[in-house]
Amino acid sequence: MPSNRKVRASYWTRPIAGIITAGLLATNTQVAAAQPLNPSDAQIRQAREAASNAESYLQSLVAEVTSSERRVSDLELRMGTLREDVNKAMVDLENARDAANRAREAVNEARTQLDRSRAELASAQKQFDELARTIMRQGRSSGSILEGARDASEAINRLSALRREADRQEQTVDSLDKNRTEAANQESTLRKKSDEAQQAEATANQRNTDAQNAYSEANEELQKEQADYQQAQVDRDAAKASLDAARNAVNELNSQRQNYENEQARKEAEDAAAKKAAEEAAAKTRAEAQSNQTDEDSSSESTDESSSTTGSTGSTGSNSSTGSNSSTGSTGSAGTSDSTGSTGSTGSNSSTGSSGSTGSTRSSETTESSDSSESTDTSESSSTGGSSSSSGTPAQTVAPTNPETGQSTSGSSSQKVETVIARAMGQLGVPYAWGGGNANGPTKGIRDGGVADSHGDYNKIGFDCSGLTLYAYAAVGIDLPHYTGYQYQRGKHYPASQMKRGDLLFWGPNGHGHVAIYLGDGKMIEAPQSGSVVKISPVRYNGMTPNVVRLV
Repeated sequence: MPSNRKVRASYWTRPIAGIITAGLLATNTQVAAAQPLNPSDAQIRQAREAASNAESYLQSLVAEVTSSERRVSDLELRMGTLREDVNKAMVDLENARDAANRAREAVNEARTQLDRSRAELASAQKQFDELARTIMRQGRSSGSILEGARDASEAINRLSALRREADRQEQTVDSLDKNRTEAANQESTLRKKSDEAQQAEATANQRNTDAQNAYSEANEELQKEQADYQQAQVDRDAAKASLDAARNAVNELNSQRQNYENEQARKEAEDAAAKKAAEEAAAKTRAEAQSNQTDEDSSSESTDESSSTTGSTGSTGSNSSTGSNSSTGSTGSAGTSDSTGSTGSTGSNSSTGSSGSTGSTRSSETTESSDSSESTDTSESSSTGGSSSSSGTPAQTVAPTNPETGQSTSGSSSQKVETVIARAMGQLGVPYAWGGGNANGPTKGIRDGGVADSHGDYNKIGFDCSGLTLYAYAAVGIDLPHYTGYQYQRGKHYPASQMKRGDLLFWGPNGHGHVAIYLGDGKMIEAPQSGSVVKISPVRYNGMTPNVVRLV
């Protein structure tokens, strides 16, 4: 099913398309008939309404795009936080596993020591028991004591020696029993600690699972919002194109109306000029006729010969008039009075025709001038556009710096900062790989079940944000954990307003959203997100922690 946005787009673009089509047909008709069209008021009103509706729709889409962009930005910031939550969970899980392994090893050693103590105690007890039995046997039989003795004193000494040995053996047994007890207590304590470490490991593992699940859920929401944002941009661009077309249609109809009115005004002026010229010609003819009549009356007393000659002259004048017509009024000053009158009339006609010709020529020249002007404007616009394009500020490029290969703890703070930044700059263009990066350089990323997997981070050699900073600061002997929240706890904190070159910038609560290295002049170097690369970006103050961290 199409979205409401698509339905609305279709609804608004349909009448606009009709208006454009009508405008094109009108233009073609105008060319064929060579006559300006006069669009109706209804057509112009409809075109204006369509343009107004298209503008309103575009404004709503612009607002929708802005809102969607804000939601995407908020989700991306949240994703950074969740991504670092997963990093923290993995670091904690690794530490818990190490602690559990050490505890198990300690328990095993304690058990070995306990077993050894028990064996030593059993052996000593056996010896003591045997000695005690020997003393008892000899004590019951005085003959055995005196046997081989030179005298009673020697026999007593033998018996005393046996008793002293028995006492020593008894002390040994007591000491070994004490050791056994201590070994048993230590084994019990270590076994308890091992159980606690294993429980901590299980808890860390569950937290890691929960963090991964939360990240995956947020990633699904982000992907959906990004799709809506992209569709909103497409609809906005289509609506803008429709609005431009609607405005062009209105302009075309207004232009047709204006051309028609101009043509009507020109024709009215032409007719008025022709009418005026005709009236002036008629008046002149009447005046000349009256003058001729006066001349005839004054010559009425002339002879017949003179009258005959005058008639002949009048006939000649008539012929001259014919010749004048033939020469289109060019001989107006050469004929007689009759010829002049005829020529004057012809000249009037010639003047009228000249007026028409002049009007036609002027119209043509105006059109040619307009076309030339339009061509010039277009050329200049094109040239200007090209110039503007070529004179625009080019995208900033930073020459990569060779990374430092060793660790240096010497030099001033500023020298260490430059060493750190040089090492980070040496990784410009390296792919983002979630979980990637250590003190030695980029490493293969890990799976996240979402965005990172969709971009194949687990098959890429690269950095994530905390991996890049870890690597950069390793150049000056500073060991950072692979988690932004723990990195935020290192070094000294300063207000963001006092940030200096080399400071760590953080986003999210307690810095567990994202981290970057400040370069100065409002720039930072970062590994932003999956699908991107290590790059230089403007500092984003939205969501940034109030404090920065200074390590050197």
